[in-house]
Formats: sequence, C-alpha cells, structure tokens
Amino acid sequence: MDISSLLGPDSGDNFVVRTNMVSTLTGSATMNQVSEEMGNDTDGKLFGALRDWADVVLVGAQTVRAEDYSGVKPAAAGSRPAPIAVPTRSLDFHTDSSFLTDFTTPPIFLLPHSSWNDEEICKRIETIETTGAEICDAGAGSVQDYLSVLKDRGFRRVLCEGGPGMIGQLVDADAIDQMYLTLDPHLSTGVETPMSTFKGKHSHRRMRLENVAADDDGTVFLRYTRAR
Repeated sequence: MDISSLLGPDSGDNFVVRTNMVSTLTGSATMNQVSEEMGNDTDGKLFGALRDWADVVLVGAQTVRAEDYSGVKPAAAGSRPAPIAVPTRSLDFHTDSSFLTDFTTPPIFLLPHSSWNDEEICKRIETIETTGAEICDAGAGSVQDYLSVLKDRGFRRVLCEGGPGMIGQLVDADAIDQMYLTLDPHLSTGVETPMSTFKGKHSHRRMRLENVAADDDGTVFLRYTRAR
C-alpha cells in the first residue's frame, strides 16, 4: 500500500496538529492494555511516516509510562528525529527508564507553573535534567498552554499519539486539524481503553472524511480533516 497516499498532502498551514490513533472494531484503543498488538506492517509504516512529518510528537505522561515508550532515534543516518513532548504535573519518571536513557533527541517535559513551587517536584526537575531532557514552564497547564509553548519554540507540525486524556483535551479545544485512525479488524468484548476521555462537559467536533483505504488483512485506514 502506498504510504504517501495514506499520509496525504501537507496542508501548508502555519501550525498543524495531527493525531494518530488505532482502535478495534468495537472501539477499544488497546488490547491487553497496550496498543502494540494492534495494527499491521502498513500501520507501522504510517506511524513512521507521521513521525518523519512531525516537528514534535505530543504524548500524554500516562501513555509514555503504560506503553513503555523509548526515546526517539533517527530512522536514517544523519537525521535528527522530532523530540517527544510530554505534559506532566508530577514529573514522576524514572531516570533509568528507556524513555530517559535510550534517545538521540532529548525529550521535552511540559510542566505547569504551579508544579515548580513543589519542593519534591523541584528535586525531580534537577534529577531529570541530568539526563539531558528539557523541562519547560507550561503556564496554567491547559492543552492550549502546551501547544503555545511548542509553537513559541518554533515547532509547526505537531503529532499527537495519545493517550485518551490528551486526545480529549485536544477535541475540547477544537485543536485537531487532521486525525489518522487505523481500524484493527478485531472485535473486543468491551472497551478496555476509550480513544478519548474528558473530565469536563463533553463537546463534539465534526470532521470530514478525506481518505479511506483497506489492507488485505482487513485493516482499514481513515484520514479525517477538520470540517471548515
């Protein structure tokens, strides 16, 4: 399957937010509590193409821990992959985790201003900075603040890989320009993990289907763009 057709053209906008998610046919974003068992080789190639497109990859802290994220390394010699930016209020990460030991491009932590006044978190800041990771003041800690910090740093292409809470915040803020959704051809008895969660009043955003393609094994690739 042609990955470029799944990826689609660059919109050319000054600041673009894309999301990349996978779901079972019955709406679960995980199987056996992780997403790595879902999708296929084509999905993996699309994952890589989206990361190559991105200036920065936005991932929720719980997803980094639950999915045992590694740091980013170049796909080709001489290239420098986009950093992973992680919003967090606690900065509760182990410095010996693969995320903080196995990377080429140092990760970025987006820490709300209020957390910088916590004595325990200040100790964590000092410890984590020794790994080479960067920690940024993210204002009030809203998704708008996170995106503003990334934009101010010159990042123009933002790729969000989840998790559900991060997606929910982006939906509420109407910040998603394009959504890439892979439908894995499995039925699940229940929804282990929804694709999107939100603690406030629920809101809805209409998207427009831009592309649909099916692989031989029944995996379906959908690309949606904001309905303007």
